[in-house]
Amino acid sequence: MTSQTRPEEKAGENTSRLHICFICPYIYGYLKPGSQKTVGGAERQQHLLATRFRKEGHHISFITFETEDDEYERIDGFNVWKTLPTTNDLTRTPEALIKLLRSVHRIDADVFYVRGNPPLCILSSYCCKMLGENLVYCVANDSNVELNNLARHHGVFRRTLPKLAYVDAIRRSDYVISQTDYQQRILNDVLGIRSTVVANAYTVPPRNKLLEMDERSHVLWVGSLDSEQKKPDRLIRLAEQLPHIEFVIVGWSQNKSYREKIRYEAEALSNVRFEGFVPPDNIDRYYRRAVAFVNTSEYEGFPNTFLEAWRYGVPVVSLNHTIDGVVSEQNVGLHSKTMDRMANHISMLWKNTDEASEMGRNGRQYLQENYSLDIVFERYACIFNNVVE
Repeated sequence: MTSQTRPEEKAGENTSRLHICFICPYIYGYLKPGSQKTVGGAERQQHLLATRFRKEGHHISFITFETEDDEYERIDGFNVWKTLPTTNDLTRTPEALIKLLRSVHRIDADVFYVRGNPPLCILSSYCCKMLGENLVYCVANDSNVELNNLARHHGVFRRTLPKLAYVDAIRRSDYVISQTDYQQRILNDVLGIRSTVVANAYTVPPRNKLLEMDERSHVLWVGSLDSEQKKPDRLIRLAEQLPHIEFVIVGWSQNKSYREKIRYEAEALSNVRFEGFVPPDNIDRYYRRAVAFVNTSEYEGFPNTFLEAWRYGVPVVSLNHTIDGVVSEQNVGLHSKTMDRMANHISMLWKNTDEASEMGRNGRQYLQENYSLDIVFERYACIFNNVVE
């Protein structure tokens, strides 16, 4: 612990403001861009929300993965506690529980918030229950509510007991947030758990930051290089079918063999540029120059990449996911359903820049009207205040 004033001593100075703690293992990559290569949409959303709450005068803390440095760090007005061991290793569960319990007790926030990460949901639920703290849990992916798919990301859920513990942890949360109507239905109809739908959010850049469609240079794919969910190999197959179109792949994986496989296959094609990991603060330039954004995922939650594309007037071409039908019903992109149709959709947008421009404009407008940070912040502020009251 540094010699700075303990953050929990400041929390009560202004009782009209909340102290919110985000329990977020991978947030450090957003707090210090470029410091980590494991950053994703869940972390982006929590950083956006935390930044907005801090702007409004609320007190913000983070609990993130432990490091060899000091356990506490002050970054951009946030209190960052680097005290969390891995939560996916059963052998380290007792250690993780004890350290998280100590951190929750020490921080003593008005609200603790966990997004996705079912093992962390279980540990946080136990800690908050034992200490009488408020916990808000937000579903981050469809696999978080589809019990037969839980093991896709967390092998421990191949067993029945951890699944039951996870469902019980969600039920013990003081408030549950789902991102889509589909997730809400599963929670309610299958698990008997009530939730409130709150979409993801994003800021919108000024219009003068956008390029005209005929100034753009590529079709873009962004995501984790995940063979089970994101399926970047499908993008490689599309590039093989469409040699006249330039593709860019931005993504990273801790799985070195799979990462190198995708890189090798991409670099073998003259029309594919493999960028690998790109820090969050540098990603906008790839969207800005994109004619279309491609999503090849087998399943999703609420893809931040869709919002990132619409910010810059980029239409979305999605194989499977539509955000409860938004992609197909609002003329903001195309729902392909099959790989052959996806190839046709990409080719059509590449040739027909007027159509691509119209869909991109619609996407940007829909984002402003439904997913702006102002709108989502107000919903979260209401939820957090209701939980505390």
